Amino acid sequence: MNTIEETRAAVMAIKEKEKLASATIAIESEVSGAALSQFLRGTYPGNNAEVALKLEKWLESRAARQSVAAVVTAPRFIETKIVSDIWRALVYAQGAQRIAIIYGNPGVGKTVALREFSERNPNVWLITIKPSTSSLVECLSEFADALGLSDAPRRAGPLCRTIRRRITGTKGLLIVDESDHLDYDVYEELRLLQEETGIGLALCGNHKVYSKLTGGNSRSVDYARLFSRISKKIVIEGVRTGDVDAIADAWQLNGRKERELIHKLAAKSGALRTVSTTLDLAAIIAQGADEALSERHIRAAVKDLEGV
Repeated sequence: MNTIEETRAAVMAIKEKEKLASATIAIESEVSGAALSQFLRGTYPGNNAEVALKLEKWLESRAARQSVAAVVTAPRFIETKIVSDIWRALVYAQGAQRIAIIYGNPGVGKTVALREFSERNPNVWLITIKPSTSSLVECLSEFADALGLSDAPRRAGPLCRTIRRRITGTKGLLIVDESDHLDYDVYEELRLLQEETGIGLALCGNHKVYSKLTGGNSRSVDYARLFSRISKKIVIEGVRTGDVDAIADAWQLNGRKERELIHKLAAKSGALRTVSTTLDLAAIIAQGADEALSERHIRAAVKDLEGV
């Protein structure tokens, strides 16, 4: 327990550092405003020990809330084993100026890994294909936009030539996420662009990526020409125990019950995405209760998200 002088000094330090009003401290500590002001000046004529005790409890409660806030803050990014595998493929594609394909089940962290890699490294351009941007011109327009070519042409030939001039000699890397939306002619255009300019190319998405690049079961000459250019393949079938443990560590979930629960969540459809979404909500629930994140908050989040 602090002495009266130590408590007074601690309250004054927080008041000055955080520019807290005396009225705020009085309300939170349940000490009258007049008594607080006199206590801090050292002129309180009443029971100083009683006021100091209330203020000491306020200091402890405040420290606990700040500690909880730190614990339940969602990690910005978690480098799992899956992330490391994806990054190695991307580094290879860029360094060797080759084509890599990365595909697998949804919810395992592919998109997050791609986005983080593009943000950390120069001359790495990430585009995400949607049904509305799956045509040749729209795909190239997405690439031009990622390159900052705001006035790029809107016809395929001139657009491709503009992009070619911009990326030649950069030793960059084009990452195409959700590339399973693309058709053969777009894949072929990207392949030729990669060969002509010496950049790396990473085609990412679900299992349809592999099927489309090989032509399904046809293995025609056209598709063989495309598939034979693929130098590295990363297949992600599901999450590993270590990936879930990495998330638990990042969230500082050290209890057995909490870790067992998120392993069960990771086995569901959505995998790591389900885990992250659940923990984000659980953190909000814990924050609102001024409590450390626990199994109870995670279960409450699961119940809320599943609507049961």
